[in-house]
Amino acid sequence: MKNPKNALLGGKSRFLKIFTKVINEDPKNRPITRRHSIAPPNPNPNPKSQYSNTHFGPNGVEVEDEGFFTVENLITRIDFLINLPYEIAAYILMFVDFQTLCRMARVSRAWYCISRDNELWHSMYVMSEGWKTNIPKDVLTGDVDWKNLFKNRHTLATRWKKGECEKRYLKGHLDSVYCIQFDEHKIVTGSRDKTIKFWDINTGNCFQTLYGHDLSVLCLQYNEKIMVSGSSDTTIIIWDMQNYNQAVSQIRRLSGHSAGVLDICFDGNHIVSCSKDSTIKVWDVNTGECLRTLVGHRGPVNAVQLHGNRIISASGDALIKLWDLEKGICIRDFIGHTRGLACVQFDGKWVVSGSNDKTIKIWDVETALCIRTLEGHTDLVRTIHFDEDKIVSGSYDQTVKVWDLKTGKQLLDFKNGHTSWVFDVQFSTTKIVSTSQDQIILVMDFAEDLDTRYII
Repeated sequence: MKNPKNALLGGKSRFLKIFTKVINEDPKNRPITRRHSIAPPNPNPNPKSQYSNTHFGPNGVEVEDEGFFTVENLITRIDFLINLPYEIAAYILMFVDFQTLCRMARVSRAWYCISRDNELWHSMYVMSEGWKTNIPKDVLTGDVDWKNLFKNRHTLATRWKKGECEKRYLKGHLDSVYCIQFDEHKIVTGSRDKTIKFWDINTGNCFQTLYGHDLSVLCLQYNEKIMVSGSSDTTIIIWDMQNYNQAVSQIRRLSGHSAGVLDICFDGNHIVSCSKDSTIKVWDVNTGECLRTLVGHRGPVNAVQLHGNRIISASGDALIKLWDLEKGICIRDFIGHTRGLACVQFDGKWVVSGSNDKTIKIWDVETALCIRTLEGHTDLVRTIHFDEDKIVSGSYDQTVKVWDLKTGKQLLDFKNGHTSWVFDVQFSTTKIVSTSQDQIILVMDFAEDLDTRYII
C-alpha cells in the first residue's frame, strides 16, 4: 500500500506552483471567503462585458430579452484548507515558502490561525536543509517561538547569500596575527608578537594575554579543557583552559622539533604537530610523550589535520599525504597542485587544500582523486575552512572568499577587509573571523540584531 505521506509529497511540486501563484495574486482581484464568493464585477465600463441579455430559444436561435439580464462572471470558489482536518492543512503548509506563508495570514481568519501554528513553524525549521538548533535541555520544544526562530534563521541565510554583514576590527596585537579560533563567547589569537590574546566576541575587548613562547605563535587549537599552541621557537605549550576567563596556566611544554612548529591539532588522545623541519610528530595528549615521528615529505610541512586514525598533511613539496596514525605509515599521496601547499582541512570524507599555485582543490580521501579545482584567488591561498555546505578561504591577495562546496561556485568575495596578507580564517553559522599581517582581527557578523541563541 502506498504511503499517504509519500503520495502527498509526490504531488508537492505541482501543488506548490499553483498554490503559490494563487496566494501571490493581488488580493483585490481574488476574494476568498470561508466557503465561497462571487467574483468581482469586471472593471471594464462597458456594461455589455459584465451583463448579458442574450439567450437561445427552443429552436437554438439566439434571441434578446430586454427585460432580463444575468451576471456572466459568477464564480464559486472553495476554501480547501478549512474543509480539511486541521492537522492535514498544517502539514500541507509545511512545504510552502516563507513569504507565501506570511501572505496567507491576510487571506482570512482561518488561514491566519493555521499560518500562526507554532508546530507548523517548528516542522518548517526542521525540514530546512542545513538548519540546526542548540536548544538547552531545560527548555521545552513547545516553549520555543518557532516562527520567530525561523524568521531569524531565514534572515541570516539571506544575509549570507547577499554578503550583508557588520564588520568589526579588533586591535591590540603589536605584529602579524597568524592564527585564530573562536566560539560563541570568545576569540583566541596567536601573533608574531609572541603572545596569545583572548577577546570577548560580543564587546571586542581583550580580557587576557598569555606569555610563554619565545618567538611567534604560529598555530593554536583549544577545547573546553586545554589549549595547544605551536611556535617558531620549536616548542609546543599545553595550557589549562578550564578557567580561561580568570587565569590560563601552562600545563607542560613539549620539545622535539628542530625548527618552527607550523601547525597543530589534537583529539582526546593525541596531539599531532608539523614543522619546518619536514616532520610530523604524534604526542600523547595526557603525558606529553612523543609517540612517533612521521617522515616522508621533502619540504616544510605547513599544515596537518587529524580525524580518527587518519592524519592529512600538506607540504611545501606540493604533496598531500594521508597517514595511519597508529602505524605511522603513509597510505597514499594526493598529487595535483603545481606549487607548495599552505593549508589543508580534512573531515573524514573530503580533503580541501590551498596552494601557492593560487587554487583550492577538493579531493576524495579514499581515491586521492581531485574532484574539483576552485580558481579565483590571484595569489597564494594561505588558509581554508569548510563545513558540509561551503568553503571560506583567505589569501595573500588580501581577500576572503566564500565557495559552494558541492559546485565549486564562488559565492562571496570580501575585498576590502584587510590591507595585507590574510593568514587565517574561520567561520560559524553567524560569523567569519580572519587575521592578517596588518595586525588586525576582522569579525564579519551576519547576525547583527538577530536572536541566535538557539541557532548553530
